[in-house]
Amino acid sequence: MNESRFSPAIALVAILSVIALITSIVAIDSGGGSTAAPVALEDGAAPAGDTPADGDPAEVVPVSAEPGSGGTASVGLIEFAIEPDAIVLGPSGTIEVTNNGAIPHNLVLDGYEEQYGTIDLNAGDAANIDLSGLEPGEYPLYCSIVGHAESGMTGTLVIDAAGPAAAAEGEVDGESLTGMERAEWLRANYEASVSQFPAETAAMGNQPMEPEIGDNGEKVFELTLDEVEWEVAPGDVVEAVGYNGQVPGPWIQVDVGDEITIRIVNELDDEATTLHPHGIFMHPFEVDGVGMISMEPIMPGDVWEQTFVAQETSVGMYHGHDNGVHQVINGAFGAFTVGQVPLPAVADNVVAEDVMILNDAGEIGLTLNAKSFPATAPYVLTEGEQMILHYYNEGLSAHPMHLHNNAQMVIAKDGYPLATPIVMDTVNVAPGERYTVVIFAEVPGTWVYHCHILSHVERDDGSVFGMFTALIVEPSDDPDVNADLSRELGRDQVPSFPGQEAAATPDTGEDEPDADEPDTDEA
Repeated sequence: MNESRFSPAIALVAILSVIALITSIVAIDSGGGSTAAPVALEDGAAPAGDTPADGDPAEVVPVSAEPGSGGTASVGLIEFAIEPDAIVLGPSGTIEVTNNGAIPHNLVLDGYEEQYGTIDLNAGDAANIDLSGLEPGEYPLYCSIVGHAESGMTGTLVIDAAGPAAAAEGEVDGESLTGMERAEWLRANYEASVSQFPAETAAMGNQPMEPEIGDNGEKVFELTLDEVEWEVAPGDVVEAVGYNGQVPGPWIQVDVGDEITIRIVNELDDEATTLHPHGIFMHPFEVDGVGMISMEPIMPGDVWEQTFVAQETSVGMYHGHDNGVHQVINGAFGAFTVGQVPLPAVADNVVAEDVMILNDAGEIGLTLNAKSFPATAPYVLTEGEQMILHYYNEGLSAHPMHLHNNAQMVIAKDGYPLATPIVMDTVNVAPGERYTVVIFAEVPGTWVYHCHILSHVERDDGSVFGMFTALIVEPSDDPDVNADLSRELGRDQVPSFPGQEAAATPDTGEDEPDADEPDTDEA
């Protein structure tokens, strides 16, 4: 039941359904530049974006530049990036800063925080930085809230004595467009990004790991930690940190009662590491993975291993507990499951089990399983089928994961089975949390599946990126395959509360007596 049922070919056929389903969010303004190649407009111009057709970062230009002025640049703050992260202005320019994220951020110049910077901005707030008096040169930018710069919120400001850079010939500045021109520009960028889904990238993480078998029959899992070049989206290669060349690392799956050996080989050049089995119930103290407390840090070039017995069913994850602000947010994490969470009776046709690890920081950024749309993998089921999905959050903020029009039944929280499973369409996953859900393929179609913080899935230019994928439900040959599902999921229940008006019962159509009215029938 560990098979991941991904089908890029089916997804490409179904992509027109994606466009139809989510066109309604095209005009929402949140986030930064495009990940898609520019799309030619009717007059032959192409929309400006952060990534041109060759995949290399474009030169960043100010949004406006009056002759003789320093110009104005618009900057967006999200979890956890400054977009754009490179700005060129002339003397006496202005930076217009907007917090497009979900939590407070600010923007300051390194070394000039008191003179040039914003206050902490709540989600949706904006402020300007007047650069008057700042000498020509290059200046680092960052968010000064603790941990945000380390998570990726850094950038560069260049003050050019010759004045602001001119926009490249043939590019369109979306901020200057109005009316139908702007609507067409947004639509073109949106369609360009969506039409690439699902895009191929160099490698995929989360691959189930086959253990070696030791001399005493124990299962041995060897994880080598090292820097790795990781393709987050087509042409977007970052310096990540991963296990065995994967981000996320290999998926460790064992049974209750298995004797297992975890072996860590630290190939990093300049950092120690540890390994913490987050959420693995009843693991020994010496395996807890906190440097100088439960173990000695694993120095560069060293090897560490421990053997223990997997005691209880668990939905856990593994990651370092030393230098985590660099290693974990940049990809040094993986899924670790023991046994199988008990399934409710309604989950009687489970055909697959998979993992979705959420991230929002470091070099990896806003991703699902370390891939940003359009490189995220779709999930493919046939109507009436079900799959188990384990959500993990290895990022720095919560993410409400919303699946369109198909039920998610939460059956466990952090590996603890729920006595009464809950059906919902949006599951909010905070950092460190795990939720196990059963997804029911109810209605044929290509159904959008995304984080509902919209700046985590859509940019200012209308293009889609980040924490966005799809569930593809193929039609069943049996028209009655889900005939009883609404009842089994509890959606057809009519609740009754004291004092409410009488409601017709499904069986007879007759009015039920009000709960507060006495029974007046004579014996």
